[in-house]
Amino acid sequence: MPYFESLRHVVKNSMGVTYCIWYKNGLFMSMLESDNHWGPPFLLSENATPDFSVSIGQDDTIRSSFVDYAGRLLFVQACEERKEPVVLLESRIVGSAPYSVVLSESKNATNVFYVVSHNRKQLLTYQRIENGSFTMPEVEGVIVRGCENFSACSDGSSTHLFFLTEIQDVNLIVHRRINSEGKAMKPNSAPFPHKVSKRLQSVTGKGKPIYVLLSGGEDDESTLLYRFDPETNRFSKGLEVFNPSTPRGFDSLIMVDNYPSVVRTCNSHMLLARVNADASSVLAETKFDLTTTNPPLRCGYLSNYKDDINFACADLPIIFGSGLRFPLDWRTYASGKFEKSNDEKDLLQGRIKELEGRVEFLENTLREMLRP
Repeated sequence: MPYFESLRHVVKNSMGVTYCIWYKNGLFMSMLESDNHWGPPFLLSENATPDFSVSIGQDDTIRSSFVDYAGRLLFVQACEERKEPVVLLESRIVGSAPYSVVLSESKNATNVFYVVSHNRKQLLTYQRIENGSFTMPEVEGVIVRGCENFSACSDGSSTHLFFLTEIQDVNLIVHRRINSEGKAMKPNSAPFPHKVSKRLQSVTGKGKPIYVLLSGGEDDESTLLYRFDPETNRFSKGLEVFNPSTPRGFDSLIMVDNYPSVVRTCNSHMLLARVNADASSVLAETKFDLTTTNPPLRCGYLSNYKDDINFACADLPIIFGSGLRFPLDWRTYASGKFEKSNDEKDLLQGRIKELEGRVEFLENTLREMLRP
């Protein structure tokens, strides 16, 4: 059975209003008040299990899909007043229930991905929800046994799936695109000569590259980053971002201004590894000490807010207490301004010289005023 985590999902709409959806003996939703305190919780489902996922559409509609205690896969729009959820899949046979549910928004539709166990195989399954109706389940691939999960991300039109599989004893990393009409394109793959006990994350955006992070769950495993080019349908060579000697923690993949960064959150500090655009080398690694009494939690983060237009992430470390706080200003520390053009450098140097001239003028003026 694939591995899944009951993550808190933080969602910010286009007006800047922030919500949190979480599981605790039921699926709940709460809004962050203007004084950075959480409002009263709203019960979405008392029958939900910890296996759930959340998405937000371009119209700011928040949606959730979850597995209930009967093994059914359900779908609900989070802001609807106590409307009965839609049953996507009935699964009452032991061992065949869906797991690792992932929601992804594409043009005019919501995509639901999950894994069904059948004949000792982990079947990556897909359903499309559009205008209140949903398609029948379709199998898009077989996930290799031992892999912790799969990953899905959207560029606004198509959805991109990434998973590990095995063919004739050869491990492969696989990409499969679901176009805007819900049709699955021919898969692309590359050899994956590493342990398959990986946790996958992926990020992209409209007209942006796609990055895939594979984190190891064991002490002797590395964290690898791939870049997938949707035009040539090719993977880059895997880049080792963190090696086995790096302090253990959970990894988060973020992208700022088309540049990827990997954040490792440890017990007492965080490591931020900034990577160049073609994912061929680590440009810089920065360590930040954690001084807060509440440790950062691994959360899902989705945003339609204008300030996040050049920011994308799979998971994100977020600090919870009575409210919400980010341990770092991601846009500052993970900014992709690594490759400035010569014109930009000349303008910057000119500005620096201009400021130095002004400081020198003020110093001379003060000396004249203070002269006896």
